[in-house]
Amino acid sequence: MKKTVVKSVKKPAKKKAAAKKRAPKKPSSTKAASMERGVHPKLTWLIAHLKPGRYAGGLLQFSPPGTHANELGPWLRGRTDGRTSIGRTAFGELLVFRDLREHATSLGMEDAETACDVAAIDIHFKRMKILATSAEEFVALLDDAEWQKAFLRKPLYLAAKARVGDWEQHECFGFVPALALGGREQAASVERVDWRVYQALLLQM
Repeated sequence: MKKTVVKSVKKPAKKKAAAKKRAPKKPSSTKAASMERGVHPKLTWLIAHLKPGRYAGGLLQFSPPGTHANELGPWLRGRTDGRTSIGRTAFGELLVFRDLREHATSLGMEDAETACDVAAIDIHFKRMKILATSAEEFVALLDDAEWQKAFLRKPLYLAAKARVGDWEQHECFGFVPALALGGREQAASVERVDWRVYQALLLQM
């Protein structure tokens, strides 16, 4: 009668203890500095002097800070530290308050603790342009005809408004075809479009 040989079976090794939870990432130096300084005093000043609504004869809409944060992020490729959306123009450009305190401090500039500017992201040409070098200057320029012409396309706005009517709250004036596709900056090429859809399309071009 043959003997039955029973082989020992190795017990499966116990799974290693779960890896320790990763510590949350520390904020970047820029973000940390911004958090330490708190809300920019000139942004607070701007909010106190401009209530939500249209200014510059309908050429731009001032909105509560951060209203367009979801749209601003992609245009800045996520680099939003010290950047706050404060509205948009009739042609869909994003208005941005830029906190420049850290940069000004690093350069040893005077009045570094109030350094800022107001810029616009031109969604048609994917570039940023500086509208004013301070909050006070921005407010003072709102009714300046030459500034409106140079930065907000005032003549084109008036011609487009006469042709298709003024833009509604969810709209902006867009170019058809888009300027990036060879469209022209003329009233005949302007249509009222859904702003969020339009800016998202231009971002992909």
